[in-house]
Amino acid sequence: MARHNGMILCDIGNSRMHVYDGISVRHLSHEEGIALFRESELFFICVNDSVRERIGREAPGWIDISQRHRLKTDYEGLGIDREAACLGIEDGVVVDAGSAITVDVMEKGRHLGGWIWPGLSAWLSAYRDVSEKLAVELVSDVELDRLPLKTEDAVSFAILASVKTMIQRFAREKRIVVTGGDAPVVAHILPGAEIDETIVFKGMKKMIKDSVC
Repeated sequence: MARHNGMILCDIGNSRMHVYDGISVRHLSHEEGIALFRESELFFICVNDSVRERIGREAPGWIDISQRHRLKTDYEGLGIDREAACLGIEDGVVVDAGSAITVDVMEKGRHLGGWIWPGLSAWLSAYRDVSEKLAVELVSDVELDRLPLKTEDAVSFAILASVKTMIQRFAREKRIVVTGGDAPVVAHILPGAEIDETIVFKGMKKMIKDSVC
């Protein structure tokens, strides 16, 4: 595998890990990632304590940069994955649409704040828990400029219109960058939004660079 400046970067979430070699991003299970890159020089951030402990036992050469905080913010308890994504952009809105949907606003290199929704799958699951009649699939191209006339559209409208309205309210004219597994769905409802699955890794590079300067 080709490397970027001799480094492989890894973003470890609760259910998956995302590995970047400077050219492409691979989305792997924790087991796959550790097995494939056990002997590699790899810098990582991690939000899963049990996986971090496993790495310490099985891939002790990996370098954890989760404590190299560089983001200017008054937000308390910001996850390192969100911090890295924010470091990847100077001005704009970062939307990470994964198991949760996080939204963070950056201005002149400072994090102004943000919020968290359940991910699209979790949102749909919550509807199913309310009633079997609400156990529907997401209609990603539901029309958001007119009231729905059937239940499947009504559920999708409620989710996607809420996401679109809130993000646009705080984005105003700012650049919107979307990442995560559901990025295509979310970017579709935000005119002008761009998808960048490497934004977390851009922030990680900054964390590594700043720590050695």
